[in-house]
Amino acid sequence: MMGHMPRDMEVPHERGTGATIRLRGDRFELMTRIVGAATPIERARLIGVDRKTIGRVRAGAIRPGHEFMAKTVAALRLHSAALAECGLVPSLDELFEVVIEAVPDVRAA
Repeated sequence: MMGHMPRDMEVPHERGTGATIRLRGDRFELMTRIVGAATPIERARLIGVDRKTIGRVRAGAIRPGHEFMAKTVAALRLHSAALAECGLVPSLDELFEVVIEAVPDVRAA
């Protein structure tokens, strides 16, 4: 059958929960300050995105997409030596986190 997943490959999913990715704002701010990007405009230039995008991601208004995440890590890795002196490693795990969210059950309404 097309589109059918074998039982042994199914991923357990608890009804009522979901997951998303969120920027670790404190780590992002610390790392960007260390490499000389202290303002939203400087951070946008460093990463190669619009300054409004950084503001929206930091505020949680939008989720960071794969391009934003990749550009952030890549830009900060160019400054790995300076960050290492402070005990910091620019990586996805350090800059982003998985957040489990409750999803309302629309069938219960």
